[in-house]
Amino acid sequence: MLLRSGSGSAGLQACHAATAALKGCATGTPAIRRTEMKTTLLTLTLGLVTAVATAQQTAKPVETLPPVSYVCPMTGDEDVIEDKAGRCRKCGMELKPIRLDSVWTCPVHAAVIKDKPGACPIDGRELVQVTMSVSWTCANTNIESVDPGKCADGSPMVKKFSPRAHGNHNPQHGGLFFMAPDNWHHLEGTYRDGGVFRMYLYDDFTRPLARDQVRLMTGRIITKAGVSIPLVPVQNGRYLEAKIGKLPFPAEMAAKLKFKSTSPENHFDFTFPEFSREPVAPVTTTAAAAPKQPPSPQSTTSVASSANPPTSGAASPPPAATMSPGAVDPGLIPLPIPDNVPEMLAQLSQRSEQIRRFIDQGQFASVYVPAFQAKDLALALDERKNDLRPEHLKIAAPAIKRLVRSAWLLDAFGDLGNKQQISDAYTQFVAAVKEVESVFPAK
Repeated sequence: MLLRSGSGSAGLQACHAATAALKGCATGTPAIRRTEMKTTLLTLTLGLVTAVATAQQTAKPVETLPPVSYVCPMTGDEDVIEDKAGRCRKCGMELKPIRLDSVWTCPVHAAVIKDKPGACPIDGRELVQVTMSVSWTCANTNIESVDPGKCADGSPMVKKFSPRAHGNHNPQHGGLFFMAPDNWHHLEGTYRDGGVFRMYLYDDFTRPLARDQVRLMTGRIITKAGVSIPLVPVQNGRYLEAKIGKLPFPAEMAAKLKFKSTSPENHFDFTFPEFSREPVAPVTTTAAAAPKQPPSPQSTTSVASSANPPTSGAASPPPAATMSPGAVDPGLIPLPIPDNVPEMLAQLSQRSEQIRRFIDQGQFASVYVPAFQAKDLALALDERKNDLRPEHLKIAAPAIKRLVRSAWLLDAFGDLGNKQQISDAYTQFVAAVKEVESVFPAK
């Protein structure tokens, strides 16, 4: 997951665009909202960087391209995405250039690729947004380029979209979606009306696992009261299920899961503010039939995989309980980095509070947005640290490094859905923020 900040008028315009787009996914079930916002933010922030770069060029490009990112080629390390060339911080392999873009596809028919939202031509469900790599190639060759160009015969290169591992962390059944610590297995937990917990299993391209793989898994659900209920395969192994009964909302529970008998037991925390609802295709009505209800705004910015008014200030966000149903959470709006230290510190404090609120509410998939904003603020402060007194510089440099590292940890643990790991990373994050605030001037 990648979050970049823009600056200047182009950056502010992009942030206003982000606000407008996020309003389209600010209703519906919280599980879908979080994923919609996450991929919408990825698309918008990638577009923000492109807008700034375009504004700085004198010649208008033929095509607006997403920026070049650098990713790790090692299987399992696809989550490493950097802004510049170098070596993978996980395995040490040399990063490779790639352009990441967002396209629209059918939730369960990945062959369909569109450049805008709409209805799936196969089953009528709303298209969902996914992250894919985009490149250009020539027919009957192995040529693949991150830039458009011409082939040997003078014809233009053909644009190509390729599925990407972890390009889809979108719930397929209206639940909460997490990635397992092995970076390959993915799972979705749903809490159905009637008190039934269902767990769906996927691979790294969000393709449902084969039934023989699901049958190898064992697990249990532990309620907040400490009651343990086994997860058992149902419907010939399509998913795992536990009948836990009706719980008061927000319904908190943990899943303990082994992918096979020799595997370690993985822990995932779930918090359901309401019962999960399965997405359904719209029903076509005739003029004589009852009028169709307008589609939910959530459908305009859904998110899934293929082949597999902001300001530079730091106004405190309203408490979650007082936000109107259609309001956009300020913690999910990318802001430009301020040009002075006091405002940077004010934004850093705001983002820290937003992270805490997301953790308290169980919105682990949303933590990465304010965490990465805080990371960008820390890097901006790092450029100002040489203005500090020597005794303060000794504190600032390591504190900024710890803040950046803990932001990455919050991102990673948010995907894994382990509340204890997220809370531990947040403790490190808060300690680093306090040290940074202690040495930089607030006025």
